[in-house]
Amino acid sequence: MIKIHKLPQYTWIEVVEPKESELSDVIDNYQLPRKFKNYMLDKHEQPRANYDDLTDFGVLVIRALTNHSGNNTTTVPIFIGFDNRVLITVCHGLEQSQLIKIADDSGVSEISEHIFSALLAILSPYFDNLDEISQKAEKLEGIRGRGISNRNLDALSILKTNLVYLRSATAGNLIALQDLQGILKGRSNLMATGGIKVNQQIADLIVEYKQCQTMFDVEGDVVSETESAFGNILNNKLNQTMQFLTVWSLILAIPPIISGFYGMNVKLPFAGRTEAWFDTLILTLLFVLGMVLYLKIKKRF
Repeated sequence: MIKIHKLPQYTWIEVVEPKESELSDVIDNYQLPRKFKNYMLDKHEQPRANYDDLTDFGVLVIRALTNHSGNNTTTVPIFIGFDNRVLITVCHGLEQSQLIKIADDSGVSEISEHIFSALLAILSPYFDNLDEISQKAEKLEGIRGRGISNRNLDALSILKTNLVYLRSATAGNLIALQDLQGILKGRSNLMATGGIKVNQQIADLIVEYKQCQTMFDVEGDVVSETESAFGNILNNKLNQTMQFLTVWSLILAIPPIISGFYGMNVKLPFAGRTEAWFDTLILTLLFVLGMVLYLKIKKRF
């Protein structure tokens, strides 16, 4: 789907879930560089900033969050291409296109304002997701002293996996914005109007993205430490269980040994007495008590 918005100072080409034939027509009609066509179509494109010297056309690919319902959190690329007269945005889902529309609805009048408003709108779901992850991590961290269930371990594993994707996306987005900052500084003709204002806007935007990346890094460290603590607790419990089983296997091995000897067809002490069975019980108890005292002295209990 393609919509053309004729605005007072520029033309905004809004592309959602693009088809190759539609993009070819737009590129031909507005004389856009064809070498960026693959950037627009690729749903797996990584964050990047680029510039075409021949056409004075700048490109930014940024990754935005998809609808993270359930346990999976993923990101998709949003393509933003611009010069002094045309702004083209390419989204691969309706949810991401709404973020661009939020920027348009904010009453922007210039391409730079539209782009930076869109980038702020793209960043907002990251902070929402960060708050959600932080609450879950805090809840999991608080159960250290209580029983660690498989359900908690699954939740921790999902958090850690999601953080891998989110940390990678935020780091890539930040690098792309820093590259864009260098492009805009070196080529003021891209956004000739309000050069100082544009530089300040992108600098502020980079600060916001850096803050987001730092917070995800901190949250990732918290989840990793929680996972490490869970592992230590589970290992300690396993060691205690194995120690318990070893101690009682030693104690419970005594009765079969004594009863085995007295079940043999050989002459043994007290075997000829009528109360021999009682003597074997007393002997068994003595050996068991001796083993228990020995293990207590050695602090094996």
